[in-house]
Amino acid sequence: MDSVQAKKEKPTVLYVDDEQQNLVSFKAGFRKVYKVLIANSGDEALEILKEENENISVVISDQRMPKMTGVELFEKVRGLYPDIMRIVLTGYSDVQDIINAISKGEVYRYITKPWNRDELMVTIDNAIEAYNLKVENRRLFSSLQEANEHLEEKVRKRTKALQRQNEELIELDGEKNHLIGIVAHDLKSPLSQIDGLIELMKFDMETFTSEQKEYVELIQTSIKKQEELISQILDLNALDSKDTNLNIKPHNLSTLVKDAAERFELTAQKKNITLSVEVGENQIAKVDEIYFGQVLQNLISNAVKFSSENKNIFISIQPNEDYYEVHVKDEGPGLNENDKKKLFGRFQKLSARPTGGEHSTGLGLSIVKKMVEDMEGKVWCESEVGNGADFIVSFKKEQ
Repeated sequence: MDSVQAKKEKPTVLYVDDEQQNLVSFKAGFRKVYKVLIANSGDEALEILKEENENISVVISDQRMPKMTGVELFEKVRGLYPDIMRIVLTGYSDVQDIINAISKGEVYRYITKPWNRDELMVTIDNAIEAYNLKVENRRLFSSLQEANEHLEEKVRKRTKALQRQNEELIELDGEKNHLIGIVAHDLKSPLSQIDGLIELMKFDMETFTSEQKEYVELIQTSIKKQEELISQILDLNALDSKDTNLNIKPHNLSTLVKDAAERFELTAQKKNITLSVEVGENQIAKVDEIYFGQVLQNLISNAVKFSSENKNIFISIQPNEDYYEVHVKDEGPGLNENDKKKLFGRFQKLSARPTGGEHSTGLGLSIVKKMVEDMEGKVWCESEVGNGADFIVSFKKEQ
């Protein structure tokens, strides 16, 4: 089938002049190129524009007309139909008319009379191109606005949905924390009762066989492991639910570090481990005394657990320009790269194992991280396989 190409619709031009001969001349000269509309006054031009403004690209008007000049007409056209391009025809001597046309009517071009057909056609073509560009820009801007409004509406709906989901998650998290607290407390109570009964049984230990005594020791060891796990779960649950009363204020870290180290002297001696403490005087930082003590207990306890007999643990405070760094460094097996990635995660088991059969819940370091961050400090570890591990907590100096 032969394809039929539709003829391109000619652009519409409105020509305004009070002299009939000029109207006839313009229409005859341009009717093959443009769809020409004519008006012999400003009022008639405005009536045509009222009906045809969506089709008209260019208005050309003589400046000197009775009742309404070209400038006066263009002032009205600019206010009513700002996209339509405006060209004024004026004489060489009408300099002020040209100035007024540019300032008041915002004309696209002015053409001096008598006009040259080729020059005027080039000007009209350029004006039509400018008009088309205006219309296309307006269309694109409108499409962009519509798309933006649609996107904003989608964002509002998505934000509202996320807020609702977040509220539900907060509620569920609260219920979870409450449930964990209840379960942990309910588990801790019977364990304490069992441990109490075991202590009573020990009064008759001389009648037990060696095997029975071993069973009693195993039961109590298991109870201690479970109590430690429950205590750490309760600690973590309290941290997550922010059910704590932090009292952050200036403390002498030197004193707190010495106190924490003293609590592990006997535990370290059982494995013939030497605790070396090196701190300065009056090293002040803002911390919560209880939190800071628990952080050090966890770090020193881990250092003892993962150190072999006859090793050293070095506990020190190293000041730098703005911070105090508390170091707990051991001579244990160190950490590989995989261990470092999951070091402060919950319930994480590392490749290294306690050297004396001690129990590890996998929660201690996650609790340390949370407590340190709640005190606006930082915690990290520096370690190489075979060269021990250096756990560091840092707090800003308090002058």
